[in-house]
Amino acid sequence: MKQPTFPNAAAAEETKPEQNQTGAKQKSKKFPTAAELISHYQKQGGLEPAEASVKVIEDLQNALVRVASSSKNASSKSKLLADARKIDAISGRLAVVDAKLETKPGYVETFALGLASGAALNGISSVWPHVARGIGQVWSAVKSGTDPS
Repeated sequence: MKQPTFPNAAAAEETKPEQNQTGAKQKSKKFPTAAELISHYQKQGGLEPAEASVKVIEDLQNALVRVASSSKNASSKSKLLADARKIDAISGRLAVVDAKLETKPGYVETFALGLASGAALNGISSVWPHVARGIGQVWSAVKSGTDPS
């Protein structure tokens, strides 16, 4: 679709910089100076210059205390979160080590496996001569049965 044109192109260009300037003013808000704050309290509250100065100092101190206390709370919260992450990581590692240890046999199971394997090896060593003699007899029978002479 076609965009409608402004009757005066210069008027359209003038509004754009103004919008940009107001947007820039909103982004970079300047804080009032001490003299401006004192004059503000003098006008609004009808205070003397000394009383207005004291009021400005009190307000600035209160603001500073609020900012400092909120930053301490934020830093302590971030420290707590970091400590919680470290504890979670350690807990995970311990769970892995525990699972590995549970799958491995203990001393009693290892001793029982050693006895069983020793008995099996002893049994094989006692049976092996009989098996070898039987294989030798089968071999000689097949050889003599297929001998042409």
